Amino acid sequence: MREAAEKVHDECPEVAVSSARHYVKWYGEMRAGEILTWNSNSELLLYYAERIIRENGAEAGKAACQSVLKFAAHANRTELADEVYKLAEKYHLNLDDNMKNGDKSLKENSNHLTPSAALQHIQSYIAQKGFSYEKGLIENFYLCLKAKPFVILAGTSGTGKTRLVRLFAEAAGATAANGRYRQAAVRPDWSDPSDLFGHVDLNGNFVPGAVTDFLEKAAKDLDHPYFLCLDEMNLARVEYYLSDYLSAVETRELKDGCIVADPIRVEGHGDLILPENLYVVGTVNMDETTFPFSRKVLDRANAIEFSFVDLMPPEEDGETETAEPLELDNGFFRSEWLTLRQCMGGEEEESVRKWCGVLCQCNEILKKADAQVGYRVRDEIVFYLLYSRKTDLMEEKEAMDREILQKILPRIQGSSGAVRDMIGELFQFCAGDYEGLRTDSGEINRKMARLLEEDGSRVRFPRSAAKLASMMRRYEEDGFTSYWQ
Repeated sequence: MREAAEKVHDECPEVAVSSARHYVKWYGEMRAGEILTWNSNSELLLYYAERIIRENGAEAGKAACQSVLKFAAHANRTELADEVYKLAEKYHLNLDDNMKNGDKSLKENSNHLTPSAALQHIQSYIAQKGFSYEKGLIENFYLCLKAKPFVILAGTSGTGKTRLVRLFAEAAGATAANGRYRQAAVRPDWSDPSDLFGHVDLNGNFVPGAVTDFLEKAAKDLDHPYFLCLDEMNLARVEYYLSDYLSAVETRELKDGCIVADPIRVEGHGDLILPENLYVVGTVNMDETTFPFSRKVLDRANAIEFSFVDLMPPEEDGETETAEPLELDNGFFRSEWLTLRQCMGGEEEESVRKWCGVLCQCNEILKKADAQVGYRVRDEIVFYLLYSRKTDLMEEKEAMDREILQKILPRIQGSSGAVRDMIGELFQFCAGDYEGLRTDSGEINRKMARLLEEDGSRVRFPRSAAKLASMMRRYEEDGFTSYWQ
């Protein structure tokens, strides 16, 4: 894919590599008859369909025409459908009757979408609701959920963290109306799991918690994903009220093709099952009103930082279509691996060992300030990278960069010289072995920032390197640093 996109760019420099990659992939999905759901130019679709007929033959051409018909039905473009039938007649292609009758809805075909196509549609759905997010965020969010069904969204208040969870769930078919989305506002007085899962009152009656019925409903409907949003989750100490969940989620294992976990014991109610189709997302603001996270929590989640803010309203780009919600089943989000051993012994073993080698190098640096990671973090980073490769959602280097940023750097905080030296070495690990940083003189953060500005194209892991430079700046200014600014 990369080679093809670069070839297009070489022959047509006005087409960026990223755009070329998008259209080459689109072309391939048409050849395979996949459903196109994002906003598309009718003339371009017809042009591609005819090119596929001429270059790849009748069968590929038939699949391409059916792909365009699916889009035409979804977007209600009757004129486009008519043109497809004319094109098929011109080249003597016999299209399926069910396609001609238009009796396949988008929802019925949602689970035949490639992950890329489904996420593109989800992004279009979110955009039509008036929200725009940093490029790659939707794909990153999906891969985090796939690697582990517990994600933390952290950042500036008002950047759309809670809205992202709600709209992402809606676009996948999970809404508050159908009972598959629940938003629970965390209260500062939550001090134990009873606030979430229920308790017995002074009269001996069971009082359901904020999510008791939600978990029970999810356990009876394993075919569909259920999204739980813990809004402002660190207004109370997460380790206190979420302890039962944090323990249970680590007991997950595969049995007879299903993911099962130890039940959550609730006094006066019986056991609550932690179903495989439950996805927990917490939104947090890091300020004077909230509690910090312990490593116990951070080790169990991907922490996505929201720092992108574009106050300018988006420009209208002409024709827009209505993106309807999909009806994705739980298989789209469900984890395929729970232990590293399940990934070994196959064609991916060489890649897994290579990635683990990179993490070993990183861990040797972390040890110098007692911040090293364990097997849980290693496994979940590897799962993320494997899912990224399998779905072709991002380049390998970008995926590793995001995971270092989301799984390793949030653990770092302190005021000691060991923390400062560790940040410097991690920066060298992420940006390259630059001798200019090996100095005890002040304002190392300025050297880091200058290096990123002047030599950014050579930086190995740019997102992580930029964050480490920011953490070094805070250390040099305040004598203390942490991931959370």
